[in-house]
Amino acid sequence: MSQTELSIIMRTRLYYSGAAITALLALTGLLTGHFEGAIIALLFSTLLIINNFFIKNSLLTHITTIFLATSTLLSLTSSQYSVAPWSYIFPLLLFFFYPLKIAVISVALYSLSLIIILNYLSSGSVKVELLINYLLCLTLTGGFVYLREVKNKQLKPLRRTDNLTLASTKEHLNDDLEKEIQRSEREGTELSVMALAIDDRGFDQVDAADHDTLLNKLGQTLHENLRAFDSYYRWKDHEFLIISPYTSTKEAMKTAEKLRIRIKESLSNNQQSITVSVGTANLNVGDTASSMLDMSLTALHQAQESGNNRTQSYVDTIDL
Repeated sequence: MSQTELSIIMRTRLYYSGAAITALLALTGLLTGHFEGAIIALLFSTLLIINNFFIKNSLLTHITTIFLATSTLLSLTSSQYSVAPWSYIFPLLLFFFYPLKIAVISVALYSLSLIIILNYLSSGSVKVELLINYLLCLTLTGGFVYLREVKNKQLKPLRRTDNLTLASTKEHLNDDLEKEIQRSEREGTELSVMALAIDDRGFDQVDAADHDTLLNKLGQTLHENLRAFDSYYRWKDHEFLIISPYTSTKEAMKTAEKLRIRIKESLSNNQQSITVSVGTANLNVGDTASSMLDMSLTALHQAQESGNNRTQSYVDTIDL
């Protein structure tokens, strides 16, 4: 089972667990006569279940977070505070739903709103207790997120492959390429590097929710059409670099053209045409890993500027 599949399973379980807990809170509210809290808990439980079925739909995630933020903040203006304690878990949910930077900004705005409402619009006698409890939970959430980020940073250098595309991670690219250059120079063999990217006009046609699916298919196509001793690396979001030992400029261009055609066939459908451009560079005397990467990327950018859906050798760019 891949890490991507495992992540989806974990998120599914968390969604169902959260839905079950909020459904129980709704039942408790109904039995105790707290109907406002029961209705909100029931709606939140329903939203969590819907999110699970449409896990890649960012709009539903936005709706869920806006609903909970609005409910908790409005509850602070009431003396009953029926849903206000839910604000304690809201920052944690934001860090679960969103990337770190977006979550930090959202938590900051939510916390500022909560403090303003408690100070100027709230009239309940327990607002100080609510504020203290919120700040305590916020501190615990911050500590948890910090430890998570430290752990991810420590583990990142150990990850050899990108979970989504099965490509090697860029952290290993320079070292691997330097070793291949040394081997080629020692044995007197050819070495080529290819830079490949999905053309923007095709990538932009695809909904953001389907980008992962597209990149996963691209990774599979590269894996199936490259030789066993070739290696490919995810460079940027939809850019890849390929190291091809024992490969001349002519052979690299032939391989690049084959990849261009195969990928278009694999990723395109009747509604949209997804194409790639490829730039190639061959090892010359005095080249380093950095210079070979720069040459292949230069050739790629030239191919894209020339109209996309094409291959380009760095040697040819010199003559342009």
